[in-house]
Amino acid sequence: MAAGFGATATCEALELVQEGDQWEWRPKKVSQSNNVLLDTTAGEPVIATPVNVLDTPGITIKEYFGNVASKDGTVSFAQATVHRADEAGWQAPRFAEYVLVHSGVLELLTLHEDGAQVTRTRVQKGSGAYLPAGLRVKWSWPGPCSYTVVCLPAYSPHTAGDSASSTTVVDGTSRASLAQMHQAAGPASAPRYLPPTVADEQAAGITPLVVSPVDVVDAPGITITEHFGNVASSDPLLSLGQAVVKGPSQEAWQAPAFDEFVICTKGSIEFLYGNGRSQKIVAGQGVFLPMDLRVKWVWPEATNYVVLCLPAFTPSLCGREAEENATNAKDSASMARLEKLHQTA
Repeated sequence: MAAGFGATATCEALELVQEGDQWEWRPKKVSQSNNVLLDTTAGEPVIATPVNVLDTPGITIKEYFGNVASKDGTVSFAQATVHRADEAGWQAPRFAEYVLVHSGVLELLTLHEDGAQVTRTRVQKGSGAYLPAGLRVKWSWPGPCSYTVVCLPAYSPHTAGDSASSTTVVDGTSRASLAQMHQAAGPASAPRYLPPTVADEQAAGITPLVVSPVDVVDAPGITITEHFGNVASSDPLLSLGQAVVKGPSQEAWQAPAFDEFVICTKGSIEFLYGNGRSQKIVAGQGVFLPMDLRVKWVWPEATNYVVLCLPAFTPSLCGREAEENATNAKDSASMARLEKLHQTA
């Protein structure tokens, strides 16, 4: 799966602007070359090592891509581990959030339309939840929990919209440390895409959308489960999914017309590109694949990974080359089924 943005010499990008006591993203003309790390014209994979942006007794968050880890304002892509029963304070972020629960239970509290009562949305293991930008919400965990979270555009303390409280999962000291990390990282490249409804708080009564996963690829060599995207959630903005590679195999050459962000959680992945060049990541590492990069995925062993595509994956954009090879993870039948799923979505 893959995703991306159109490549042009200049683009309509954005910058954080303070308006009173609020921070908002505003359009700004910038050169594409201003990107600090995730330059979409890089022409090669970019390896990502995570940064612990939060590490408290209650929660650890490893950011692979974002304002701190990759100095890119487009998207935050992180994995969180909640160590005990805990909760966060009320917040109304100015970014959309996509959450994929791997273990435990996540509860999202929102205000009822009467403005007084609270609605509790439970997200079980294996399910996902979409939180639109501006949604006033409180996160709560009945016990230990782990999840992947995507913020679009990338998380910033200026746009988090949270209420400072020393009694929540993120105490005052950790909050100050997080803000210092963002300040020390310096100016990130402006986000290349801004989702709708980022400026205003949502009306009371809006609740998170809980999404059930769909196995979009179920081939002899690989299973790809889409949690958000054109098939699972009718969302063209991004795809977020998990892949399980069952043993040593490879994929056909492809040159997607979109960007792709990958976090390897088990095993390893080798990426062949250019004239005989290669890059390899192992569990605990990530990689960014810029659009139009001609690349072949090779899995030397059984491997699991989480993949983010911006905007959402479609077969017509993946640039997969015809290649008959018995070691390819996806066979023709699974590719035909994938096409049909997108046609009927």
